[in-house]
Amino acid sequence: DLVAVEAPEQDAPRLCVVRPYGTVEPLCQHEDDVELDLFLDPRSASPFWEDLTDEAIVGTYGEGWYGQRPVPSLGGGPGYGAQANEIWSISEEVLEQIQNDGVELPMLDVGMAHGEKARGGAY
Repeated sequence: DLVAVEAPEQDAPRLCVVRPYGTVEPLCQHEDDVELDLFLDPRSASPFWEDLTDEAIVGTYGEGWYGQRPVPSLGGGPGYGAQANEIWSISEEVLEQIQNDGVELPMLDVGMAHGEKARGGAY
């Protein structure tokens, strides 16, 4: 399930995914990727908000379609020893509802071109 979670130290509710065993982890988008694919936010310690109460949930957005995206490597995909990023895909209507509700969904620049942008361009 996708939920908006409000915490005292945050300015706006944060979009999170409810994981098995009751953990909740924040999601983000990747700048150079499909805007409807949501990823776990690598900046947050896992598990996130293990002691979350129902009062902190201020919105629900149904279920995202769970999948895995292989991390580029020199051999095989998931199941062959290669790593994969977990993703949750949503519809355009759900993304629009999240944005209209003012729920925070950070956009991270973690693509292959990130290093070039950080250095100011190719050498």
